[in-house]
Amino acid sequence: MKYALIILLALMTCGIAEGKNVQTFAADSTDTDTTKTTFRERLQEKKEQFIQNIQEKIDSLKPKVEEAMIKADSVLDVRNAKITTDTLWVARPQETWTFRAKTDVFGDFMHIRAVDRGGNVGNYYLSADPKVTLGIMANYRGISASFSFSPSKILSDISDMMSAINYYSNTFGFDLTFEKVDAFHGRTSLDSHSHKLANTNMRLFALTGYYVFNGKKFSLPAVFNSTWIQKRSAGSFLVQAGFNTGRIKIGDNLDPEHEFASSLNRIDMKSFSIGGGYGYNLVAGKHWLIHATAQPSLMVWQNYKLHTTDSEGNVETNKMDNGRLNFFIVGRLGAIYSWDRYFIGLTSVVQHSKSGKDSDFALRDTQWQARAFFGWRLQTKLHRRPEPKPRRRRAVRK
Repeated sequence: MKYALIILLALMTCGIAEGKNVQTFAADSTDTDTTKTTFRERLQEKKEQFIQNIQEKIDSLKPKVEEAMIKADSVLDVRNAKITTDTLWVARPQETWTFRAKTDVFGDFMHIRAVDRGGNVGNYYLSADPKVTLGIMANYRGISASFSFSPSKILSDISDMMSAINYYSNTFGFDLTFEKVDAFHGRTSLDSHSHKLANTNMRLFALTGYYVFNGKKFSLPAVFNSTWIQKRSAGSFLVQAGFNTGRIKIGDNLDPEHEFASSLNRIDMKSFSIGGGYGYNLVAGKHWLIHATAQPSLMVWQNYKLHTTDSEGNVETNKMDNGRLNFFIVGRLGAIYSWDRYFIGLTSVVQHSKSGKDSDFALRDTQWQARAFFGWRLQTKLHRRPEPKPRRRRAVRK
């Protein structure tokens, strides 16, 4: 009986101790949950405070931004008022913003024909790898900005590039381009033999400009940058001028069979051309706009130098014979389909030049560009200051 009482007291003591431990654990769990809740509440408060600060800054900047846009609009109003057009044929879009997502593809093909002193004829065909660029353009009431990048340059080691600065208006415009080609491929045809070409590259800088006589009714920008809208079909005569300078470096294996007494190393090119042409915009129905332009020019001045090396290693530089007819032709095509505030289209520009004499040395170069684009227009409303309302005069009772 005595031992049983001792065991019972021991069990009761353990039970009380376990109860205290359970209560202590429960208290610790409650304290942990409270700490987590407090941390979450503080984090949420900081988040809300950060968002509120950002919103306050945006609200404080809104009046300044709107005021700056109002001043810019007033300047653009004066600028656009100086541009006189017949609004029955050509007009600005009603929307203030115009956006275009575009894809450009560039290509270049050359044909070099050379005849040496022995009467051997060589035809060299060179072609550059097509260059693809992706980009987007934004235009606000006639002021444009664009950004483009080449996926091929990012994904590979190709260093070819084509950069351009363009300005198109209804009356005049210009193209400033720089072309760099390091990946020429081609073949040489000598006595029915074909050979691969390597280590051949080109650098070319070109500046061309045009003037439109019927700019009040005919618009090139309506097709090529969508900053104007052609309402009715119209055409116009154009005049243009262009200056080109650059060089073509030829690889060592241009003449692997040594058919020529001298091998061609480099061609230095400079030329100035002037000419005229005609362009036409066809408005078909409510949705279609189709464009075509042909602009032939004559090279009134050119200076082409040929650098050659003979079998003994002697280097010579000779001026190329200009020949009787050296020309430069620009052709443009375009088609746009528009609906509501959206439009989609295709445009292309082809430039072909021929210089030299077929009986001695002649160079033909064809450069082409194709563009596909999708665009849309948006209207923004500026919160201008409300005009004061006229006060009503109180009627005076007699």
